[in-house]
Amino acid sequence: MSLRTRILLFLFVFALLPLLGAVAINLPLVLDRVELFYRQAFLQNLRADFQDLDTHLASRDEMLRLLAKLPEPGVVLGQDPRVGQAQIARARLKYTEWINRILQDQLDIVEILFLGRDGTPKFWLSRDPENHRWRPTTTPPHLPPEELIQQVLAAKAPVVLLAPVSIDEKATDLSRAVTLQLMAPLGPSEGKETYGAVAMTLDIGGLVRRDERTLWVHDDGRYLNVPGIVQRSGSAFEDFPGLKEKFAARKIVLWEGKDGRTVIWVPLLRTEGDKPLWVGRPVREEPLMALRDALIFRVSAIILALVVVIFLVSTWVAGRMERLGKRVFEGVRKVVEEGEPVKFRWKGSAELRQLGENLSRLSETHARNLAELQDHARALEESNRYKSEFLANVSHELRTPLNSILLLSKLLLKESDGLSREQQEQLRVIHEASADLRMLIDNVLDLSRMEAGRLEPLIEEVELLPLLEEIHDQLAPQFREKGLAFRVRIDEKAPVRIRTDPHKLAQILKNFLSNALKFTDEGEVVVELAPAAEPHAVALSVQDTGIGIPPEKQQAIFEAFQQADGSTRRRFGGTGLGLSISRELAQILCGEIRVRSRPGEGSRFTLLLPANCGEMPAEGAMEEPGAEKATATPPQPVLEAAAPRADLAGAHVLLVESDIGRLLELSRWLEGWHLQVTAAEDEEEVREVLEEDGIQLLLLAEGVVDWCTISVMVKKQGEARPRLIGLGEAGEPAAPCVDAVLPREPEPRQLLSVLQANLRPLEEEKTR
Repeated sequence: MSLRTRILLFLFVFALLPLLGAVAINLPLVLDRVELFYRQAFLQNLRADFQDLDTHLASRDEMLRLLAKLPEPGVVLGQDPRVGQAQIARARLKYTEWINRILQDQLDIVEILFLGRDGTPKFWLSRDPENHRWRPTTTPPHLPPEELIQQVLAAKAPVVLLAPVSIDEKATDLSRAVTLQLMAPLGPSEGKETYGAVAMTLDIGGLVRRDERTLWVHDDGRYLNVPGIVQRSGSAFEDFPGLKEKFAARKIVLWEGKDGRTVIWVPLLRTEGDKPLWVGRPVREEPLMALRDALIFRVSAIILALVVVIFLVSTWVAGRMERLGKRVFEGVRKVVEEGEPVKFRWKGSAELRQLGENLSRLSETHARNLAELQDHARALEESNRYKSEFLANVSHELRTPLNSILLLSKLLLKESDGLSREQQEQLRVIHEASADLRMLIDNVLDLSRMEAGRLEPLIEEVELLPLLEEIHDQLAPQFREKGLAFRVRIDEKAPVRIRTDPHKLAQILKNFLSNALKFTDEGEVVVELAPAAEPHAVALSVQDTGIGIPPEKQQAIFEAFQQADGSTRRRFGGTGLGLSISRELAQILCGEIRVRSRPGEGSRFTLLLPANCGEMPAEGAMEEPGAEKATATPPQPVLEAAAPRADLAGAHVLLVESDIGRLLELSRWLEGWHLQVTAAEDEEEVREVLEEDGIQLLLLAEGVVDWCTISVMVKKQGEARPRLIGLGEAGEPAAPCVDAVLPREPEPRQLLSVLQANLRPLEEEKTR
């Protein structure tokens, strides 16, 4: 996707999102408000349809007040004992004629009832359904609720009370199916006690029969079925799911069905039992849908027009920014890739011109700094090359004489019977100083190889228990000499076999123990083997009771030539390379080192290793199962045979022998044949010599190193690998790993013959 397209999309989306967000937020709100206003208007229309009932009741209220002014109440109600029945009959007949004159055309009034002061019916008139004339009847009148009667009789002032709607679904007379009663007291207007009450029964069935679309439903869900309206079976709760819960609130209900139907329900009339009679009117959604569609169409048209405008503006801005961006990118490319200063001369606003000037100055500064860095990098590269060459020369020039000093001093110490005690002490000091110097050189060279990435592990299966036992046996005398307890603790759950480099593992542990021995004056040092949490498998720890390390110094001790305190180097000695090398070796072995220490409480260094690091060595490089690695052999008799004369000048031989007498004798023979001889006493020294010196042939004494392990080392050098000659038994299992096998005490002529046979192919290869 091009830069122009990216800018265009960004600007387009950046401008469009607020617009779409505003529409998404406000349009549903507007539609909901429109729908709400529409339904409120519909509800007002619904209420307007029944508004004439209120008007009608108001007019009947005045009519009832007129009837409450009953003339001669004692005569009409028959409550005056002085009036006879004939006089009461004439008074009632006269009152009936009066009612016929004033209520002749008020057909909704179907019954008039007069009650005595005790609330019992005294006199009532009913309208004849055929001629609509008022007449007394023997049919029992419809009595208002008892509570309403008592309330009216207790009134002290003129009042009109409304009784609940009475519904008789079994009535055959339409005027008696749905009725409403108004009541008023008789007498209070004159300041006297109420001597009775009058009740007027109104027919409101016409309200129910007005519109066939209107649904009339009882509070329990039954449809209202009275004469004159459409008869409906079943229950409204079944026809309108969820309506029962809405009726329980006794408020206006808006029911919406899944099929799109909408019905407004209003609790219009209060019936007997104080339960409402619900009126339902279907809402016509067509006008609302038309308004909604028109609103959505207009909004969509406006949005589309704005989208077009935004797209055009975004295209113009994107094109302008793309041209500016191309100039910037091209200029930056020249500065970065070619190191050339670039001038950014832009026209436009003052800010844009200032930006161009700043970029121009920045490019000039970068070009100048880049040139200086390149010169510095070349100087560093040359310095690093000189350092590598120097270390290679030091390795060759220092290690060879140091090995000779160590071997000769060790030999002299063994044969020091003719020396004085002072000379023996001086010889011991020479030997120890040479060993310390070689250790320092080894550490510096190891650190250099680690930095160059040339120190590779030799992975094999390692039995941890024998390894720890060997380390314990080697170092125990030093701890005993200092008066420190030295123990090895094994956790039963810890793995006892892992795949790693045993020599590097032993080097790390010896560095830990060397520090523990150096910085611990009393107490104990414990080596512990325990399981470790994932992703590691084993934890090898060295715990001491020494001086401890402050928390702020626990990272610095892993840096080269650093110790926790500069003064400790003067007190305890050391170069500060041990932990730095250990950290690098731990990384090579796929592990890590952790330290926990407090001043005065000792230190705990823990090496965490996985169960498997790297690949298995080539076939034949592993020791046989159950075989124990030999560390040294007892001194053997020095070879006494005379060596023949020969000239093998130009060849470099590595002699691996632990016996001093045999080493000196073999060295004398080899140097007599004009060979360059380097001595080694373990696999680690062999590896170091092979990495640094051009060795053509190795003489490997039996039991000093594992022949198959050395074979794996030399195979990495390809076709130019040195020849391997074993000094041992030809029938031993490791014999196939070497090119030839001689006896441990070879004859000079036999040794010379094998050397000539194995060095001649190397000379022929050099000649070719």
